Amino acid sequence: MKYFILAGLLSGAVFANSNDLIHRPKSFPVTGGQAVFVDFSEAVYKITYDATTKKALVRAEISFDAPEAGLPIFDTVQTPTSIILDGVKVDAVEAKTPSRETTLRYVNRSVSVGSHSMIIEVPLNELLDFTSEQGVKSAFWTSDLSEREFMERYLPANFEFDQVKMTYMIKFVGTKTKQLIFTNGTQTTEGDWIKISYPSHYTASSIFFHTVPEGTVEYKRFTLRSIDGREIPAVVYYQNGPFSTTNLDRLQQKTTDVFTELERDYGAFLHPQIIVYNAGSGGMEYCGATMTDNGALGHELFHSYFARGVMPANGNSGWMDEALASWRDGGYRSTTTLSGSSRMSAHEYYTRTTDTAAYSFGARFMGYLDGTLAARGKGGLKPFMRHMVENKSLKPIFVEEFYKEMSAFYGVDMEPDFKKYTYGQGIVTPAKADEHVHKKMSLQELRKHL
Repeated sequence: MKYFILAGLLSGAVFANSNDLIHRPKSFPVTGGQAVFVDFSEAVYKITYDATTKKALVRAEISFDAPEAGLPIFDTVQTPTSIILDGVKVDAVEAKTPSRETTLRYVNRSVSVGSHSMIIEVPLNELLDFTSEQGVKSAFWTSDLSEREFMERYLPANFEFDQVKMTYMIKFVGTKTKQLIFTNGTQTTEGDWIKISYPSHYTASSIFFHTVPEGTVEYKRFTLRSIDGREIPAVVYYQNGPFSTTNLDRLQQKTTDVFTELERDYGAFLHPQIIVYNAGSGGMEYCGATMTDNGALGHELFHSYFARGVMPANGNSGWMDEALASWRDGGYRSTTTLSGSSRMSAHEYYTRTTDTAAYSFGARFMGYLDGTLAARGKGGLKPFMRHMVENKSLKPIFVEEFYKEMSAFYGVDMEPDFKKYTYGQGIVTPAKADEHVHKKMSLQELRKHL
């Protein structure tokens, strides 16, 4: 059985470093010095699944640039078993950010300004199941509704501002069943290793990775013709079941319909592939991929334009794509009045999560922007959205950059509206968490979908 191979789009992009530096969070004092955010330039993850021991291990080889001297920051939820910095064995400290909005790790050895290397070894424990057939089920599914649930849940990673050239080197030891890999990277083999290369504009929230023994899922491959002439490979899949084959045909049709709608509204699809895993629950977006249910498919594929196209650089900008997606889900309703306010853009500085007000109040705010802009003869919000896709895709932005770009596009100062409605300068409207599309699932619930 051939593995699912996806070509990288814009894999040679060179904009990542300068954009990373613009969006790099500020350093802060800790015991022993200054903790500094660094710019990962490349990360190679060697992941070994051993069915004989029923264990999986990760060796992360990371090259990074330090724009300032200090104690380099990274993150991994799993406690590292070994860290080597520039050839010297070191330890890392797990700590809270100054306002205690999130947790991270920093190396307890200072580095100078310039280029450095780090090797970090950790066990891979989450969303991992060695089957009785001596195969393995493993996924790196993420969430933006709780902190530390992007790639750092599984592997050593940086914050979401950082675009990194990443490679997974996968080895299966002692497995008797062939493994399928569904992922949004380019797959080749090197000896006993399966090499998956990801585009250099990917961040800690971009990668879709799911491996299962052959025969445990039903899948269907097809191609979609983009308006730019590309034939885009697509795959839809389900866990094995009595209605999987029939459902695959329906899922292909719905994927095609949503793809056609999005290209009509926002231009050529931004990614070189589409992967849809219909788990019947949940919903999360990746670059050209989603783990979702049928009802949320349109919402999640929209995120390939906003979230994994026009990317958030931090938690305080994460609400924008959810607000836009929810506005689309509601039929792009337009209004010229809006009551209440929110703090979607105004959480503590190092916030890594998305405010759930985005799904309700945020969608209404986008409808208000659309209505007021249309009333001023500016054509509504969707022309600006297409402008952002065409001009600001595949690099993270802050919310301030979003509304400044909007102001320039329309020739209207949009800052007062954003300050009033997303920085809590009005009466804050409590968010209703049950209104959002993404169902937050525990690891136990996610494990059922492996």
